[in-house]
Amino acid sequence: MFDENKAFREIELLAGEARQIEWKKFHLTIPHSVYPPKEDTDLLATVLERITPFGKKRLLEIGSGSGALSILAASMGWEVEACDINPFAAAATRFNALENDLEIASSEGGIGPAADGHHTQWMKPGTYDLVVWNMPYIPASEIEEYLGPMEDAALVDTHPSGLLGEFAEMMARFQLISPTGIALVLCRDFVNSYRAQDVLLAKGLATQMVSKHTFDDGETIQVLAVWHPFLKSKKQQMHSVSSTNSEMLEGTYKPGDSLRARFQTEGKGRHGRVWDDHLDSFKGSWKLNPNQIPQISSQLQCHVALEIGSLLQSMAPHEDSIRVKWPNDLLVRDNRSNEWKKAGGILFQSLSKGNDQSLVLGIGINTKKTDVSLGRGSLEEVGIKLNNTELFTLLDTVVASLFENKSNLVNTSTTPSEINLELLLKDCIYRNMECTVEGVNANGNLRIRTEQGELQEISDDLSLVWPHLQAQ
Repeated sequence: MFDENKAFREIELLAGEARQIEWKKFHLTIPHSVYPPKEDTDLLATVLERITPFGKKRLLEIGSGSGALSILAASMGWEVEACDINPFAAAATRFNALENDLEIASSEGGIGPAADGHHTQWMKPGTYDLVVWNMPYIPASEIEEYLGPMEDAALVDTHPSGLLGEFAEMMARFQLISPTGIALVLCRDFVNSYRAQDVLLAKGLATQMVSKHTFDDGETIQVLAVWHPFLKSKKQQMHSVSSTNSEMLEGTYKPGDSLRARFQTEGKGRHGRVWDDHLDSFKGSWKLNPNQIPQISSQLQCHVALEIGSLLQSMAPHEDSIRVKWPNDLLVRDNRSNEWKKAGGILFQSLSKGNDQSLVLGIGINTKKTDVSLGRGSLEEVGIKLNNTELFTLLDTVVASLFENKSNLVNTSTTPSEINLELLLKDCIYRNMECTVEGVNANGNLRIRTEQGELQEISDDLSLVWPHLQAQ
């Protein structure tokens, strides 16, 4: 990225006078080689300001730049450590903290190739209640020419497999946050063609987008909250139950607790349909907080199914392997016919006893081809090799991402503002007319368009026929 002439230009800039700026209530001195506060800094700051210091109040900022976010955090009562791979940034963070009468420990280093130094040089593993990182989010492959000063080069992700994946590995090994901590990472919506959330979910990390910003050119950046899912909840496994949903509804379980079973004798799907059970299928349920979900809508069911489908598709070796049939069925593509087969589904159920109400989410998915009924599919058929324990870990992260309330930061709204519709099965027949699925409205009804261009809203999936779905 840097030739000799550009390197000399950087040296000339270093000798220049540092910039003086005011950011929020702080005065910052910023050398030319240090990344200054910009829109991404402001986006992270708005999220940081929503979090009251908790635990031991220990915070680590990775890639501190001028130290703006670290200084903001210290002023809020956090005990702050900061690091940056740019030695001038590490020095600027220390200097600006002192100039604003705050104390921050600043080190040189950060997440990157192992050749850059061991992580113990710039952090104390697993001890932080909050980790903040405005990560370089532009892939090196998109950079065709020199960006200018080194402050702009701080935006470029030069890690061979992507910095977000390296971050996820360290998070999964408890090398960053404490077991009950949170990380805030700023990144793009997609990393190497995968959703950023799916990169994290695949490592067993719960995550949710808590803020986003779209630039004038259409590029979007987002702040993701990341944490270890349901760590204080009970995760139980039983040999045989009537159904995991029924067991959880009637038992003494708390929100976040989960139950999975090897066999179900009376498993049910939507409309009272029987779930064909066999050893090589996953059956599990999660207890949810009914106060967070006063109404079970088709939109919510579809949202959960699509989140699971997106994660599974990111793990499939081939594109177009996973679909969701509105509102709640998971489908896999048949390799021979290219048609779709049901491989699983999700089902919310509730039970009221006097003033008490219980709510559970049940998930059933075929992992292996063994004993699968005619017209049904499995993850194994599309190259997703997971045993039931591995699948449970992934599903636990999805459920936590959607429904675990983490320091009041995570949005657990019953009406998701954004639903990923790319994986919805699109072709259907309604009243003998061929139609195309266009989306899901706020009430959870399916929006379809007929051949004549007429828009219809459907509330009952029994009124639809799906021509590319194999009969069961």
